[in-house]
Amino acid sequence: MYGLLFDANQCIGCGACLDACKEENSLPASAQEVLSATDYSVLEEHSDVYLRRMCMHCIEPSCASACPVGALQKTPAGPVTYDFDRCIGCRYCMVACPFSVPRYEWSSMTPRVQKCQMCPHRVSKG
Repeated sequence: MYGLLFDANQCIGCGACLDACKEENSLPASAQEVLSATDYSVLEEHSDVYLRRMCMHCIEPSCASACPVGALQKTPAGPVTYDFDRCIGCRYCMVACPFSVPRYEWSSMTPRVQKCQMCPHRVSKG
């Protein structure tokens, strides 16, 4: 099982992790402070302490259990992935997530739910 460790004591708020996420997922450059369909990871500043906000890839993800068609699934390696071809657009995953992570592409003609998928193609390679 994989997970992400974020040490707020070590983070200086440089945003390199956000840039790497955008590059890996071919997302447009932006400086959002909230999660969105084009920002899978953001940094929040709280009194000179930075916190990285993104999908928690829960052990028992409520987003996946709420999905009636299995578009969100927990992989054996740990990431919670999304399959657009299975999604019916009900957005139950957005309501079920206690961290308010899944975001919907409201401006798209073919909207998708968007969230960090923990780069499963990279995780599978170790």
